[in-house]
Order: sequence, then C-alpha cells, then structure tokens
Amino acid sequence: MSVLADGCFDPLHVGHIRYLQAAAEHGLLIVRVAPDADIEAKGRRPFQTREERVEMVKALACVFYVVDHDTLVAALQMLQPAALIKSAKWAGRLPSEVVAACRALEIDIIYTHTDGKSSTERLA
Repeated sequence: MSVLADGCFDPLHVGHIRYLQAAAEHGLLIVRVAPDADIEAKGRRPFQTREERVEMVKALACVFYVVDHDTLVAALQMLQPAALIKSAKWAGRLPSEVVAACRALEIDIIYTHTDGKSSTERLA
C-alpha cells in the first residue's frame, strides 16, 4: 500500500527526516516536494531550489519515490494513495480542498507525532 507525505523541506532538517520515517511506517512512501511558491507564500525565499530539495529527499532510505506536482490535490488525484500522512501540526489546519479530495478519493488522513522540530517555527 502506498502513502503520500508532502512538504517544502526547505531547509531539510532532522524534523523532516523524523516525519518521513514515521510516514514510511504506514506504507510505501511517496513524497511530494512542494514548489517554491509554497515557500514564498509563507513570506520567505527558498534556501534551496526545488530540484535540490527533490534530490535530497530522494536520497533518504525511507523514501520510495518523489513527485513534484504543483498542488497536493493534484498529487492525491493522480497517485490515489491509501493515506495522506501529515505532521500533527497540520491537524485541523489542512486546506479544505485537500480534505475534500481525500474524502472524495477515500484517502485516509493520518497525523504523525514528531518532537516538534519545525523550520516554520525556527524561521518565524
């Protein structure tokens, strides 16, 4: 069974590694690396290019495959994984279109718990 995790991974850090390792416990892990526009929407410039982030995530032993769809909904629709795996910090905060796509495609949403390391918090 395949599962999908996604994120910006900019910069890639130990919190991301732990999140992806926890996600891989749920199935064959496919990872969506978000575009630079998602980072810019958070009010900052990317540290690394999307291509560099994709290369680094691909190198992780827990990752089976990496995709770079521009939206999470597009990735869900194309891949139709058994589950979407997100960090617990996203509980109750996922965009409504993502939740709707998961419901329509019967994709479970699973939240992982890590030790709270977050680039969003560190760079705020």
